[in-house]
Formats: sequence, structure tokens, C-alpha cells
Amino acid sequence: MTPRILALVLMSILAACAPRAGTERISAGGTVDLASAGTQLSFQRAGGGIIRPLLHSPELQAAAEVQAADLGDANRRGQIGASGTALADRLQRAGYSACASVENVANGTSDIRSTIGQWMTNPQQRANILNPEVTQFGFAGSGETWVLVLARPC
Repeated sequence: MTPRILALVLMSILAACAPRAGTERISAGGTVDLASAGTQLSFQRAGGGIIRPLLHSPELQAAAEVQAADLGDANRRGQIGASGTALADRLQRAGYSACASVENVANGTSDIRSTIGQWMTNPQQRANILNPEVTQFGFAGSGETWVLVLARPC
């Protein structure tokens, strides 16, 4: 089976698992549905030719949650954390040794699907999601602030 056909088969399988538009939307005020986020991210990656799904990482989750809370509580935007911390600092604090890492931040979206959709329209954020070097993710929300951390451990 060619990689292109395999990607189409995987996209079909993932599409069957994804909720229909307008259903099962998770607000940032509640617990993030990590299975839904992982499925939607993997679906986007499969469409870009990356067949291996992302794995959830508790350490990346912790880093994403800290950043989402920091940005949401302070009503701030951007990728710099409290006290000027960069992603590498937050990953180190979370106990994650990354050989590759990227981060996406969104503000003003109300659910996982529209957040990922917004990221896919931005060239840099899309490139982060489709980065073949990353293998794991953490995804968190606070209010209408969302943080996606993607990385590969060393």
C-alpha cells in the first residue's frame, strides 16, 4: 500500500471517530477532552502525510496547563510565560527533556475544533502541527485561551 493510500485510509478511520460538526464541543471552562484533541490533531497530520498519531504526554500536558492558566489568568497573549519563561524553560520544569519542541497559542476560540481550525489557517501554527519531528502533545485551555505543546523526547 502506498503512503498516500495509507494516509487516506487513516484519515477515513479518524474521521469516523471525530464528532460531527456542532457536536461534542468542549469548552475551555471544563476539562479538555484529550482524546478528541489527539484525534483531531492526528487527522490534520494524516492529511499532511504524517501517518503516525501523536501520543499524549503527561509532562507536556503539565507545561500546556501552566501556560494556559498563566495566559488566561493574566489575560495575556503570546508564548512567553510568567517571569519571561520560554517553552524550553517550562518543559524543563515539567521534567521533559525535548530534542524538538513547538508551541501554539490561541485566544478567542471557544472549543477544540475551532481552535485547531484556526491554527491550521496560520502558516507557522500549521507548520508546528504538521512538524514530522514532534511525536507527543499536551493540550490545555483556560477561558478562551488554548495552548498546544508538541515535542519529541531525547
